[in-house]
Amino acid sequence: MKIFLLFLLTTVLLYAEKITVTADNFEAYETKKISVLSGHVHIKKGSDDIRADKLVILLDAANKPVRYTLTGHVLFDIHTKTQHFAGNAQKIVYDPAHKRYTAEGNVFLKEQNSDKTLQGEKIVIDRVSGKTIISGKKNKPVKFTFTVEE
Repeated sequence: MKIFLLFLLTTVLLYAEKITVTADNFEAYETKKISVLSGHVHIKKGSDDIRADKLVILLDAANKPVRYTLTGHVLFDIHTKTQHFAGNAQKIVYDPAHKRYTAEGNVFLKEQNSDKTLQGEKIVIDRVSGKTIISGKKNKPVKFTFTVEE
């Protein structure tokens, strides 16, 4: 429990942004520097909101989070400087050092400020640059749907 409290305090102090994580279960592996939350996981970070079945937080030697990995029925609502995305994926990895989300596995994404939808096997959302990169597979190309007024 000490590592979890230290993790929360460190996260709030380093990023000056409140992060709230709730789940049915919590396990901390101090020697492995891993925290595992499972069952109805809900992360609220600023205006970003993510839900999943499981969250694994990897910590560095100073107990600073270096990667958040969410799996199982992942639903997300993510904001960049200019865009607002909602969608789902099989997995999302958040890199706090680069403020980058990587969604993988049958990713569906809707830009909330328009009627645009994106589908792919991997979508990277960079909160710093606002850049979004979508990748498909050989048999599953990227799909982009939008309306054009003529």
